This record gives sequence, C-alpha cells and structure tokens, in this order.
Amino acid sequence: MAPASPCPPLRAVIGCRHTLSSWIRTACSGSSHPQNLHGFLREDPGVHTWSGEPIARRHRTARGQRAVTRATSHVRRPSRLTWAPRTHGRAVTTGVGSCRHAVTCRVPNCHALKDLHPGRAGADVASDFSRLMKQDFSDLEAAAKAWRGLSTTMDSLTDRHRRQVTGPLHHSWQGDDADSALYYLEDVESRIGVVETEAMAIASALESTKFWMEQAQTELRNAVRRAEEDGFEVDADGGISDGVIADLPRNNQVIAEERGALLQEHRTRIDEALSDAHKASNDGVRALTELNGDILTDPFNHDAAAESAQDTKRAMKALGVEPPQIPEDDPKAAAEWWKALSPEERQTYTTLYPKEIGATDGLPTDVRNDANRTALAQELNMLQEGNYDEGFPGESDETVNQRLNNALLLNDRLNASDSAPRGKELYLLGYDSKDDGRAIIAMGNPDTAANTGILVPGTNTDMTGVPGQIERIDKLQSAAEEQSKGESVAMVTWLGYDAPEAKSTDFNSVGGTGRAEDAAPDLRQFVAGTQASHDGSPSHTTVLGHSYGSTVVGAAAAGGSGLGADDIVVVGSPGMTVDEAEDLQMDPEHVWVGGAEDDPIINHLSDYTLGRDPMLGGFGGNNFEVDTHGHSGYWDKDSESLDNQGRIIAGKRPGEVPKKGSDLPPEATIVPGL
Repeated sequence: MAPASPCPPLRAVIGCRHTLSSWIRTACSGSSHPQNLHGFLREDPGVHTWSGEPIARRHRTARGQRAVTRATSHVRRPSRLTWAPRTHGRAVTTGVGSCRHAVTCRVPNCHALKDLHPGRAGADVASDFSRLMKQDFSDLEAAAKAWRGLSTTMDSLTDRHRRQVTGPLHHSWQGDDADSALYYLEDVESRIGVVETEAMAIASALESTKFWMEQAQTELRNAVRRAEEDGFEVDADGGISDGVIADLPRNNQVIAEERGALLQEHRTRIDEALSDAHKASNDGVRALTELNGDILTDPFNHDAAAESAQDTKRAMKALGVEPPQIPEDDPKAAAEWWKALSPEERQTYTTLYPKEIGATDGLPTDVRNDANRTALAQELNMLQEGNYDEGFPGESDETVNQRLNNALLLNDRLNASDSAPRGKELYLLGYDSKDDGRAIIAMGNPDTAANTGILVPGTNTDMTGVPGQIERIDKLQSAAEEQSKGESVAMVTWLGYDAPEAKSTDFNSVGGTGRAEDAAPDLRQFVAGTQASHDGSPSHTTVLGHSYGSTVVGAAAAGGSGLGADDIVVVGSPGMTVDEAEDLQMDPEHVWVGGAEDDPIINHLSDYTLGRDPMLGGFGGNNFEVDTHGHSGYWDKDSESLDNQGRIIAGKRPGEVPKKGSDLPPEATIVPGL
C-alpha cells in the first residue's frame, strides 16, 4: 500500500467540495513531494498534521459567532523542531509535556522526532551536538520546495477558476439560482486561495528554519575547528579536553589559567551554536503552529481567507521575518528592486504580502492585479463574516458596512470581467474600501501596450460609479484601437483620490483646489509607475481628466517635476489650477481641451475658483471638436468627441476647433483648498 500523503491539512474534503480536495491531493502526491516531509514536526496542535486524519473537535469562540477547530484536550503543543535517527516506518512514542502520545510514522525513511532542550546536561547535550554536526538539511529543502510548488499550483488554479468557471457564470447567469451557485463556487475559489497562501507560508517557514539551522551548524563546526587548532580535543559528544595542560609542570599556574580561559571561550562558542539551533527550531515550530489545520477541514469556517491572512502575519512574526522593504514613493526604484528579486522571493512576497505588493507603483501589472485580487478576497471574507476587529480596529459599524458594500461592488464588477476576451481583461492596480472607496482599474495591460490612456473621473465619483467608469474606458480603448493601426491600447480609470461631492456643504470640496492638490502626487507617481513597469520601448501615454478630474490632472502636471505624459486631454473642465497651458510643464501643443456647448460646468463654474477656463485662447493649448451634449456625453458612441479622444490616445492629431475669447474675467481667482 502506498504511504499516506504528508499533506493532511490540504487533503480534507471540504463539505461536498470533492473537486477541490482531489486537486489538492493530486498536487500533494506528485513525484516532487518529499517522502519524509513529516519528519520535521511531531504534530500540529489542532491536527495530527503529518500522519493522517485530523484529531480535532469544535469549540465556540468567545464571541460565540463562529465555530473554529481547536486541539483536543489530550494533545499538547509541540515545543520545537528536532532531529532524530531514521525509523523506517517504526512506531515512535514521544513525550509531549506531561502527555505521551503515540505517533505512528507512516512514511518510509522519515525522521522521527526527539526534542532538543537548551541547557540540558549529559547525554542529551551530547546527542544535540552530534546531531547538529552531522545533520543533512536536504529534507527541509525538499519539503519547502514541495509546499512552494503546491502554492504555485493553487495560484494557477485560482486564475483558471476565475476565467473558466465563475467569470463566465457571472457574465451570463442571473437570478436566485445563479446567486446561490456562485456563492459556493466563489467559496471554493476562496479556499483555493487559502491553500495558496498557507502553502507558501509553510514553505517560507521551512526555508527560514533551514537557513538558520545551517547557520547554527556552520557556527558549531567552526567552533570545533578553532578549538582543535588551539590544541584542544573535541570528542563526538561535544566534550572538550586539553591535553596540553596535562603535559605542563604542576607549578605553571599562569599557562594553566590561560588555557582554562581559552577552553571556556571555545565551550561558549559551541553552546551559542547549539542555542542558535534551538532558537531556529522553536521559531519554526511557532510559525508552523500559527498556520492552523482547520482552514480547509472546517466546512463552516467561511472566513478562512481572512483567517489565513492573519495566520500568515503571525507566522512571519514568529520567524522574525519583516514585510518586504519596498522603496517608497519611487516607482523606478521599486521596479529595480522587483527585478533584483529571485522568482521564489517574488512569489513569496506576492502571496504573503498582497496588500503591500498590490499598492506599489512600478511593479508589473499582472503581479499587482494578482496581489490586489488576493487582498480584496481576504478583506471581503473578513467583512462578510464579521471578523474585522483585527483588520479594522476602532472603526464604527457604519464605516465597516460601507467598506463591505464597496468591496462587494468592486469584487462583483471584477468577477463579471474574468472571462473577458484578450485585451479587454481587467487589472486591479489599487483599491481602498473605506468611505467613498477608491479603485484603479486597467483594461488591457499597460506594461505591454503601445498606447496607454489614464482617465481621471470627477465630482461625485465613488465606488458605485466604477462600473460606469469602466464602460467609459472601454469606449475610449475601442476608439483608440480604431486609430492605432494594430497597436495595442490599454486604458486605466484612476479613482485614486477622494472625489468631491457636488451636494457637499463644504464649498472647498468641489470649489477649491484642495482635493486636486492632495491627489496630485499620487497621480504623478502612478503615471511614473506605468512607465517604470513597461516592457520594451516606452508607451505613448495620455492622461485624461473629466470635470474635477481635469483639475486633478492640472494640479499633477503643474506640481513636482510634472506629469510625464505625452499628451493631456481635459473635457468638461471647470479649471486646471493654472492660468496658462505652459504652467503644466509640457509643450502646450500637446494639451487638448474639449467642451460641449451646453455643458453647465463649463458655462457656469469655469473661470472662477479653479483657474482660467482652458477653452479660452489666453490659456493656450488646443481645442478639439466635440459634438455631444451636456456634461457627461463626451463618450457617446459614434461621436466626434469620442473619436477625437481616441485619436489623441493613439498619438494622432484630432479634429480641431478655434479657441474661445482670451480675456480673463477680473473676478477669476484660484481658491486653494483648506
């Protein structure tokens, strides 16, 4: 009979989710999986992790809201990683605390477990010394490789599940039956993500343990070598003796004292090496025991994704692993940092620190999307199950409910596009569920596009408006593709700021430049990030602003070292915070302004508090032809307005119209935000 697969935390049948279980079993039982993996831990505190079925029972939490798996009362927590001789399938009885629990080793040629205790005397210390001197850590390396491989497999499955299962169903299936089915299918998808996260955390814990164990082993071997170079003898059990003293005359006390002090130094080095090994062992166990085995075995644990994220943080803390040290506020440096990482490091950071990776401008688009989708799934899971105290401490119920609504809206829109054709796929490049919500979403990959457009929306835009903004960039992308002669086009909707509210009692939210000035550095950094992450020759970049979004674009271009775009387009603009196009730190010939004749924002609000009306001749730049009506019709299908914006995005000149009169009304003043 084939040995049991050493992956029980990932083998459990999740309710009726047999397909997921079979996927995981297949991944665990592959030829690359080490046959002695379970030899590094005796048992998980809540699950007999390495030898088969879980030994667990269900308890209520203090909050009384959800059931979680806890260890049975007779199973004690393991204290450390250890080494021991091979048992070749024999049953091994190990002492754990005051309990003796029989653990049958089912995997051939595994390492059974035997505790290392710092400070122990006699034979125990001798045993520790001899084990560390001889230990081969290839088992840890193979185990880490297998868990990392499993995480990679789950990452691929998540993508396939989105594009081949939930994505098509979201797009074509509506009604109560669809809602019910999609709930369970998305739960399966979430649990695949849990496996990805937990497996990567286990791999990281094993890799860290191996590294520090090998460091301790090197320290020990060096300590022994130095002792022998100084004439001391170190036996197989770590004992140190000095034959030099035995040959000295009895009255040579000075040399004897010097030799005694030197012997103690060597003894201290050996003890420190063993102590370092004990610490690495203990840290490894603490990390692994944070990764609870109930994540997949409990069909009622619906907040598994959020729990896995918290488990991972605690596990990394137990190992002393800090979050990635990403260069801040410098997309180019962040891009270089990412390129310098090994593939394993990239995979680890993306899986274990999705929020940090997803928020970093300058990293590849597909990496940020994967990370942000993981972070969104974890956050949504936490919010839906009411387990948000740790993630959002101190926030009111109203704030948390708003977060939940925003996360649901964003997630549903992304899910509906998971089966989109090539070039129309969506990439989540940033989000924030708090308050009105923020979302940065690309249609098409800016890293590979020959032409990239970035649309900044205006007043009253919040998370509920994201579907409408995606519809706009869809139209702009199609219009640009018609003009680009086969060149690829990516469009981004950049709701990366708190857009003002028209009905706000605070006039400065919509009538002042404060919100625009606050958003400007982030927009500049995002544009720089798209350029830093772009493959090959630079993309032609156009930044577009609508309504107050044009004010944001103007503030970003006028501030710092400029926006760095090839072209700027504004429509329905109440002002760009400046009086002349030259103040935007770019060639005015590449500043394009469009306005409908009956746009109420242009007709009633421009030339007052947000800067000179950019339609005027005195402002400079160029006006392009607009044949639409009102403030929100600039993207009407088959319109000259849409066609001209597409031409600019594709790097062509649009149809132009003369600038308006050039006089600046004397009452026009720029009102800075408070």
